[in-house]
Amino acid sequence: MATTTISFVRRSCFLLSLCIVIICSLKEGYAFEESRESNAAESYLTHTFEVSSLFASSVCSHSTKANERESTFKIIDKYGPCFEPNRSRALPPPSLTEILRSDRARMNSFHARLSNKNSSRRDMIELNAASIPVIDGSTFRTSNFLVKVGFGTPIKELSLVLDTGSDLTWTQCQPCETCYKQTEPLFDSTKSSTYATIPKTDAVCKYVTRPGTVPPSAASLCYYGIKYGDGSLSTGFFSKETLTLSTDKITGFLFGCGTNQKGDFDLEAGIMGLSQEKASIVTQTAKKYSKIFSYCLPSSASSTGHLSFGSQSLPSKIIYTKLVNKKSHYGLDLIGIGLGGTKLNIPESVFTTPGTIIDSGTVFTYLPPLAYPTFRDAFRAAMTAYPLAPTRPGDDLDTCYDLSKATTVKVPEISLFFKDGKVVGFPGKSSLVTYTKTQVCLGFAPYEKGDDETIIGNQMHRTMEVVYDVARQRIGFSPKGCT
Repeated sequence: MATTTISFVRRSCFLLSLCIVIICSLKEGYAFEESRESNAAESYLTHTFEVSSLFASSVCSHSTKANERESTFKIIDKYGPCFEPNRSRALPPPSLTEILRSDRARMNSFHARLSNKNSSRRDMIELNAASIPVIDGSTFRTSNFLVKVGFGTPIKELSLVLDTGSDLTWTQCQPCETCYKQTEPLFDSTKSSTYATIPKTDAVCKYVTRPGTVPPSAASLCYYGIKYGDGSLSTGFFSKETLTLSTDKITGFLFGCGTNQKGDFDLEAGIMGLSQEKASIVTQTAKKYSKIFSYCLPSSASSTGHLSFGSQSLPSKIIYTKLVNKKSHYGLDLIGIGLGGTKLNIPESVFTTPGTIIDSGTVFTYLPPLAYPTFRDAFRAAMTAYPLAPTRPGDDLDTCYDLSKATTVKVPEISLFFKDGKVVGFPGKSSLVTYTKTQVCLGFAPYEKGDDETIIGNQMHRTMEVVYDVARQRIGFSPKGCT
């Protein structure tokens, strides 16, 4: 991203009758201003920033937050300059249509799991402190994020997709029957002194689903199968290995050694499962990290964020709200949405009846059909200074702007209201999806009829430290977690 000087001006900010806490996530290196503007009889907190700051640069800007922490993993975008292997391969970012298609497939699989359809075989079968840098990457040709961890002895570093909606951590392994092309060499278990297979009679084999057909070599061994909502799949040996998280070694870590992968995977070596299920890395490291992890997703493809395990490196100021049980997913008690601390007139039941999920693998934020038009119209009313741009037929994103004649843009803050009285404000910049200066879109859409949950996608998480305290069943938010 382009680098300029920060300018933060608080012109006027008032307390509402409720105890409203406003979190402002400021992007270091941008001219940035916070103010309240009257618009259609409402007073909204707005963020002003340079239009040029919406676009990634060709140079990687590493987050200093990650460097300040012990045992930090970087989070990286695999389509940006921070993913070093990309230097040898020019890879275009996914299109808006590809992202929407992937989001839709992911939401369909969530819906199937949560509604107990095919309960015997789910549509998505997830067949101290340590911290890792996180990279903005894209599995299934979308905008997801990568972290690099170590497998085996000696250590082989592999880039995995950070996924709070997946149970199992897996990577492609040699010898591979069917594998997609990844950046790093495939993991070779025969060259690791700490690798071990698991008999199918072992109790932990129940953590994964065994596919209907297994190769003869796996007849007596634990064999897993995962099928994702978009048809992508991974099958292989459920095994044990030493996992290295920065300087910490996790011995006997259960993971999938995948020998057959099909679908729209690209560049990444596999998936890091961060759900609440028994096979997830969160549960497996519970004694060491107390079921606490946090991440800060980078502001763009040319920046890095971080992933941390444990509580020692958490920010000092965090707003926590209750975690709601959504099986392996992370649910929130959302009761409303608004702009700049002002709650929109939408019945709470519109959100509470279906429920809400926060997910690192879904890109955009999807609202109930009864809530989206009110939110969209309020956002448009606050953005009348900028001309609307046409959208492509069939795309879910229906609110785009032409910013080609603007040097700065003023965007209302997005406020989420929770049942326990907590209010969290996300910077207006996080609500925008940029393609060109003539097409900058609101990254929200209505979910289709038949879907049940509001989903807060990863575009909204950017630069916010999101804390998952699974042991205490709460999720926290802290501003300025990374740049």
